Amino acid sequence: MPASTYPVKNADRIYVIEMFVAALLYIAAAKGRPWLIAHAGGPELATLATLVPAIPVWLMGLVVWRYYRHIDEYRQKRFLEVLALTFGLGVCIIVTIDALYPQTSFDWAWPVLGVTWAIIGGLHELVRR
Repeated sequence: MPASTYPVKNADRIYVIEMFVAALLYIAAAKGRPWLIAHAGGPELATLATLVPAIPVWLMGLVVWRYYRHIDEYRQKRFLEVLALTFGLGVCIIVTIDALYPQTSFDWAWPVLGVTWAIIGGLHELVRR
């Protein structure tokens, strides 16, 4: 739907649904990646199988962009504040965990950012009221 006719009042609901679906796809891709790599027909397909979890992450980026384009300027400002705070705190947490446990898989980074985003978003809403 074009931005001009997109129902702004439904933007939050649509965003949550689309982000939830993308998160489920990420979980499935991250959990299924070892199986895909093991059953790949060669090194080229194994490399492609390694990239499978990136697809839902790009989808999350698209969901964020769509949501941002369909909200008013005030909510855009607030949304960008939450994204900035989430990025800052999330990167600090991820770098700290990676420094403490460098041998672990990086699949946990997106869930950490998701939880951080939810907490910062909730706190941001409480502070703004």
